[in-house]
Amino acid sequence: MVERVLDRSVVTSARGQGPLKLLTPQNHGQGAWVYQSSLGGGFVTEDALSLEVEVGEGAVTFLSSQAAGKVYRATTSSFELNAHVRSRATLVSWPDPLMAFAGSRLSQRQRFQLDEGASLLCVDSCTAGRVASGERWAMESLELRLSISSSGTPRFVDAQLLSPRHGPLDARLAGVEAMSTVVLTGPRFEALLDPLHSRIRETPLERLPTTLVTSSRWPWGLVLRLAAPTTAALSSTLRELLTEALVLALDEDPWARKW
Repeated sequence: MVERVLDRSVVTSARGQGPLKLLTPQNHGQGAWVYQSSLGGGFVTEDALSLEVEVGEGAVTFLSSQAAGKVYRATTSSFELNAHVRSRATLVSWPDPLMAFAGSRLSQRQRFQLDEGASLLCVDSCTAGRVASGERWAMESLELRLSISSSGTPRFVDAQLLSPRHGPLDARLAGVEAMSTVVLTGPRFEALLDPLHSRIRETPLERLPTTLVTSSRWPWGLVLRLAAPTTAALSSTLRELLTEALVLALDEDPWARKW
């Protein structure tokens, strides 16, 4: 639970049960930072993790992870995030990308419920896996579901399933080693949406190795899709496009401290 206390957002309650740990470092901005960590360094065996997040009225929260979400071999795991963002509150959900190892299975479901006047920046990314070890899109199944509702009205429902059962992933995703879906919505980011959409639409699509970006503008917000030749290229493009929104929400750039 994150609440607004005087002029700052404060984590008033946080409890993690193994293997999930929650870290709440101090920062110089107005938002509270919460990092997810794991005792096993990622998803192992049959982990079934769930996280409930509530951002109180007027509060600001940055929700991320300590490192890439590794999904180890022979793993059949699941992760569920349910976040409620109250009126005039802002949530930035931007974890490191998922990295599914060869033969692994992961089902991830993220649900964001926004009250009237709430804002959300959500970044949902995955990579091809341990490319340096010769593994490339070698997971058995990676199922990603993302849903966002505002004032009880569904705004965005997205589902992706990566599985070799539908054809060789390595061939279908040739030249792509990292992908991301980004959603921005709410009054906190409203002034940035049209300029960002126009910037992306006016930039000609080029073949990889340039990161490909598409933009869809909706009355309620903006949806971006990215495909990159490397994880580093994806990270660089995301930061280039979203740092202004990040600093607007948090008064600070958390990624500037991470590397």
